[in-house]
Amino acid sequence: MVEKEKSFKPTFENGGYWEYYKDLERQFEKFLEFVPYLSGNEETYSFRLANQILAIGAHIDSAFKEMFRYSDFSKKYPEILQKIDDEKANIKDYRELEKEYCLSTREVAFKRLPERETVIPFHQFGLSKSPDWWLVYNSVKHNFSDNFRKATLQNTRDALAGAFLLNVVHIPAYIRLIEYRVVTPQADGTGHSVFTLNEGWKERVKDLIKKGNMLGFVDTPLFSYNYHEQESPALGSSLPIRGY
Repeated sequence: MVEKEKSFKPTFENGGYWEYYKDLERQFEKFLEFVPYLSGNEETYSFRLANQILAIGAHIDSAFKEMFRYSDFSKKYPEILQKIDDEKANIKDYRELEKEYCLSTREVAFKRLPERETVIPFHQFGLSKSPDWWLVYNSVKHNFSDNFRKATLQNTRDALAGAFLLNVVHIPAYIRLIEYRVVTPQADGTGHSVFTLNEGWKERVKDLIKKGNMLGFVDTPLFSYNYHEQESPALGSSLPIRGY
């Protein structure tokens, strides 16, 4: 009997969520070819942006749920995981990950013209509130006619920045991006790369993460994230360590 081939199930560990994110970024980048992110264009809204913000919001919702399935978090937040399984979880539950990743302070660089702009997509988590772009996503999703105008270039950009951040800061995602060579190596004091993917590298990376060290940076066509520049009270300061 021929065994059926198992279908691909996207996770952070197998890179599925990163590929999902990249497709969303490509769609937004394509839109920017026609409506560049310039001063005065931020409030532009359109049907295409509405579709994009709905897709981005769905990705973020799924990403948060997948993050709670991470073995370390599923043990710490069993009640939230149960709500996820019962399809009752919401953004208030997702804010619990502020304790793990200090999302409210994480900065993403957006490559707008004429210079880069800093975006803190989950800033309002620190105020125990939902991000404005999340509220827009929900309002467009549940009452499109009344909220179509909220599907603006800026709200879509901010939502996409949130999706990017989750895909680079979550520990399994970070490890996978190192393996993909998406995380650009950060040289030590001698100029040698700290990312040597020899035997046992994942264990060494996990050990450094526990000590509060996430190194390197991620650069995409629209966003960049420098781990070394970010500091997290939960994970500690990201300081370079030799012997990686």
